[in-house]
Amino acid sequence: MGKVKGKHRLDKFYRLAKEHGYRSRASWKLVQLDSKFSILRSSRAVLDLCAAPGGWMQVAVQRVPVGSLVLGIDLVPIAPIRGAISIEQDITKPECRARVKKLMGEHGVRAFDLVLHDGSPNVGGAWAQEAMSQNALVIDAVKLATQFLAPKGTFVTKVRVRF
Repeated sequence: MGKVKGKHRLDKFYRLAKEHGYRSRASWKLVQLDSKFSILRSSRAVLDLCAAPGGWMQVAVQRVPVGSLVLGIDLVPIAPIRGAISIEQDITKPECRARVKKLMGEHGVRAFDLVLHDGSPNVGGAWAQEAMSQNALVIDAVKLATQFLAPKGTFVTKVRVRF
């Protein structure tokens, strides 16, 4: 048997993502969270941090009310998603906050009902360094969320724990 390309190529969620046209298997994490907690149905504004390749944005656009703002941010470009806006920014920089504020004003949004974060640093296999970098990224996401999240809004992030 040939070498499998990518660590998740054979799993159920990879196949489901491909069948449903999602950009990543991670889309199913958000589908499951929304099915359990209904976090998207009432969200008029969603901010997706570290959003590339855009799988969570795709799910959000499908499940939020029509006319809602779905804004994705990442260091790398995100291919266009109908019904969403993506920007190429570093969430740790003041320029990012300024750009988000500008887009909020242009769309009549005072705060985000939902802030999503499923980011991972790209450190190439050094697990301890990756875990530390990811935790720092989560802290940066929390800082940004505290500035833009509506009162009683929801913040969702991923934290990697290894025992």
